[in-house]
This record gives sequence, C-alpha cells and structure tokens, in this order.
Amino acid sequence: MLTGTIPAGQYHRLACARHAQDRQREGTKAFPYRFVWSKAKHVFRFCQTVSHYKGPAAGTSFRLEPWQQFIVGSIFGWVHPQTGRRRFRTAYVEVPRKNGKSFLQAPLMLYGTFFDGEPGAEGVCAATKRQQARIVYDICAELVRRTPWLRKRLGIRAASLYQADSSSRLEPLGADADSTDGLHLHIVSLDEFHAHRLSDMYDVLDTSMGARTQPLMLIITTAGANPLGPCGKQHAYVCRILDGADQNDRIFGFIAHADRDDDPFAVATWRKANPNYGISVEPSDLVALALQAKQNPSDLTKLRMKRLNIWVTSSTPWLNLEGWRKGQAMSPADLEGRACWVGLDLSSKTDLTALVLVFPPVEGDAQWHLKPFFFTPQEGLEEREKQARAPYRQWVDQGFLLTIPGNRIDHQMILAKLLDVHALYPVQVIGFDPWNIGNLATALQTHWSDEQIVEIPQTTTHLSEPSKEFEALIAAGLVDAGAHPVLTWMVSNAVVMRDSNENLRPTKDPKKSRGRIDGVVAAIMGLKVARMSEGLNTASRDFEARGLFV
Repeated sequence: MLTGTIPAGQYHRLACARHAQDRQREGTKAFPYRFVWSKAKHVFRFCQTVSHYKGPAAGTSFRLEPWQQFIVGSIFGWVHPQTGRRRFRTAYVEVPRKNGKSFLQAPLMLYGTFFDGEPGAEGVCAATKRQQARIVYDICAELVRRTPWLRKRLGIRAASLYQADSSSRLEPLGADADSTDGLHLHIVSLDEFHAHRLSDMYDVLDTSMGARTQPLMLIITTAGANPLGPCGKQHAYVCRILDGADQNDRIFGFIAHADRDDDPFAVATWRKANPNYGISVEPSDLVALALQAKQNPSDLTKLRMKRLNIWVTSSTPWLNLEGWRKGQAMSPADLEGRACWVGLDLSSKTDLTALVLVFPPVEGDAQWHLKPFFFTPQEGLEEREKQARAPYRQWVDQGFLLTIPGNRIDHQMILAKLLDVHALYPVQVIGFDPWNIGNLATALQTHWSDEQIVEIPQTTTHLSEPSKEFEALIAAGLVDAGAHPVLTWMVSNAVVMRDSNENLRPTKDPKKSRGRIDGVVAAIMGLKVARMSEGLNTASRDFEARGLFV
C-alpha cells in the first residue's frame, strides 16, 4: 500500500502510514500503546467461524480480506500494555457501497458484546431508523442461527440476542425509538452515519459508554452530501488526524475512496476506491452505473458519492467550505480591546437575528476575525428547529444561540448586547439592513453618531463588492469565526444571485429553503463598513501588494 503497488486514495494510504509510524513509536514515553498480534488474530479466528449465507459466497467461511484485516487488527490489536485495554474508543470506517460493510460489522458486534470479557455487556446496532438498524442486527441473528457453536451459547429473542451466563445482550436501536434513556453500552455499531441530520443519536450513544472500561463506538458509513452535518464533521476530523494536523490516539480512521481529480469512468479509479473490487463489488455493476452517469449528471453525483466515496453536496455552495474550515481556529484569538465593525441583520419578529462583529487584520495577524451572536424568541423554539432542520436547542444549550423571552425579537435586547460588546471591543461603525430596523435606528443614534450608523439595503448594488471579497477571503482561509456552528451552518446554506454584469448578492439555497444565511449577510455588511472606514483602504492596498487578494 505505502509503496504504491496497491492503488489507494490519499486517506487510505495515510491510515496505513499512521499505523507504520505508530509501530515505530512503540516503546517510547510519548506513546503508551503496543500492538499485540495475538489479540488481533483472536478476532480474526472468531470472524472465520461464521459463514456467508447470501450470493455466490454462500456456505463459505468468512475470511477477512487484507483491508478488513487491517481495520479489525488495528481496532483490537492496539492495547495499553499496563491495563491491557484497547487503545481505540472510536473507529471511523468509510467505504463505498457493496464493499461488505454490513456483514463486516456483524461478527465484530457479536464478539464485542458476548466474547470481549465484559460482564453485563450491552451492544446496540444503531441507525437513524429502527428498520435500518435491523440490517446489521438481522445479520448477527442469522449468523447465530447458522453457526452451531454460537447457537449453543447465545439465545435469540424477537428483538435481541442474549447470553444468560454473562447477562449480556445485543439489540437494534433507531433514533426513532421511544426512549434511549438508561443505556449502559459497551459496544455500538452506528450504521450509515451520513444519514443523521443531527448529532443527538451519536451524543446519546457516546455518553452512554462513559462507565465502561474499554467501550467501542464502531462507525461504518459511506460518504454523504452534507459535509457540515455530524458525519461530515467526523469525516473532516478523521482526515485531520490522518493528515497529522490533529492528534487523537483514541480514534481509528480508515477511508477508502477515489481522489477528486480521478476519472470517475476509469476502471483504475473503481479499483482504487473499492477495496473489495472483484469480490463483493461486481465490475459489471460499475460499468452499468458509469453508462448511466455519462447521460445524467445526477447519476454521476451518485456514482461519485456512493461508489467512489467522494463527499459531495446536493447543490454547489457559493462559499468554499474547505477554505472556511481551513480558517477556523479551535482556540479563540485574543480580541479584547481591538476595534470592530458590526453587521446587523434584523429578522422578522419571530426568526433569527444576526449580529456579527468584524475584526480586520492587524500586524502579525492576517486573518479577518468574526464574532457572531444569534438571537431567537424562546417561545416556539422547538417548532422552528423542526422547520429549519437544525439543532436550535442544542445550540441554545451550548451558548451559540441566544433566546429572547416571549415570542418576538425584542430590539432592546439587541441594543443591550451591542452596548455590552462595545465595552470589550470598541464598535466603530454599524451596518444594518433597514428592512426590519424599526425604532432601533433611533435608539442606536443615542450611543453612536450618524456617521457610525450606515444603512445597507439588501441589493446587488450594495452587496456585490463586499460579497466577492468575502468569498475570496474564505477561499484563502483568511476568515476565522472560531468554528461557530451556527455561522458554519449558514455558510453551507448560501448561494448567490448574479446579474448579467457578474454582480452578485447572497441568497438562500433554493434546495435548502429552510436554511438561514442571516449570519453570512451580517458578516458581509460588517466587512463593507470596515472597508468604508478611513485608513482601511490603505491597509487593503498593502495586503493586495502582498498577494493576499486575487
């Protein structure tokens, strides 16, 4: 793999390189783990005791392919030498469809629940719907029925497998279950994670494993169409670990994929993305799909996402999401005392209002920093969450979304927040959309001069230039909002309307009609008034001379 003799995508190779580097680190003070072959082989032998029961391989023993041995061996072979406990708490495995991911999960769930030495182990096969969760669970149950020695040791009920001697059980669990309370899980199989819109299910499962000594969250999925959803974020984090940008010795990552520049119609690309090519992946099936994709763009998107494992979006976003992620700092910059310019996008009385502080670059810091605040009425929050299909309540709990008592936006509370931030970050100019401003404009005039309060109508004439600059800054990784989840969601929702002269203004993605872009608009207004202020035009020319703007 590392020598290039076996075709593989970037993160497939990096997963192997990480393992090789870790083997070299064994025995050092900085790396308290050892790879124990006997533990890996023990699980290999367990997997080989079950047999396929569908398709051409039916009746033959399940033998792990080399890429599967790498995954299973890594998960179960790396341990802490003093405690003997597993190194990896989470295993994120991403492979295209038809590579046998559901069947691979089944013996691992049986082993982890009933033969891992954990008394009273609880295992769940989880998914967005109970019906989806039963796919892996039903394979587990069928393997028990068809394997004599397992049938002697395990019992089968209508909706669970159990082992009386150890008081252990395995069952399916969907996010649509009546309750997920009281779980005390030892091992979890989270299937098709890309289909989860919210992180609620993952969060419940993850916290339920807190009291176990060596729990395992096994996530096996295909690529999806929402890189800013919970799976997309996990995918991006695993990529950073494999890239070496982040370090987390408790997460295992394996991603089989084609690279973005690969020809989607080439057999070499299909082999590269599908480690089970010619085994469970039928070449003729890919040929047929490729013929369809050549005629239909939507089929090409499906081919790239589901059979080549390349993350795509359901529509092309305006702003560069990779550039956005690149610019986000995990630890906030020290902005106290720095002057800021403000964009204020006031919503209708019952929707989101966005207040974004914009901090231009200073010497030694070339980034534009954004500090966003979002407001929504407390009443009707759950209903608006459903309409927007976004985790409003979670954001409220985390402090990223501020609620206002009652069922309407109170402009006095927006003014109070402005005065609070002004005490920490001197507000120079406030740009606002006059549409819903009401009496707030008069209230602002009691604290700032007329020159410091600027109306910015939401038209192409007023927004085109700052929107183009905002786009370029994000693409260059020069915008840092501290990975604020609400603003990140809005960035993914934004597309643009263009006129015949290539002037543009942001608007909501029509395919995400329930999504919001208020924070994006507020940030652009803040950028506009910052550029209008004296002294910044000179700074802009200095930055352009250094090549930061295209």
